[in-house]
Amino acid sequence: MEERQTTWTDAEKFVSELISDARAQAKRWFIAFLVTLAALFGTNLYWIYQWNSYDYVSQDGDGYNYYNSDVEGDIDNGAEN
Repeated sequence: MEERQTTWTDAEKFVSELISDARAQAKRWFIAFLVTLAALFGTNLYWIYQWNSYDYVSQDGDGYNYYNSDVEGDIDNGAEN
């Protein structure tokens, strides 16, 4: 059997192929990262929107419950006693 000697030309071709494959994989990973980052921001914005649209019920020191007391609504549930 003949032993094949590796030449610089063969090594250059091999390195060139490795670099092109690495670039393609890096591009795919970068796109996957951007999609994941966009999903993270999108879900966080949706969660914050939903959380802020919830109406809270608060209670003052006299035991009266007020629905959304920031807008001074007309709802008066009376004392809890």
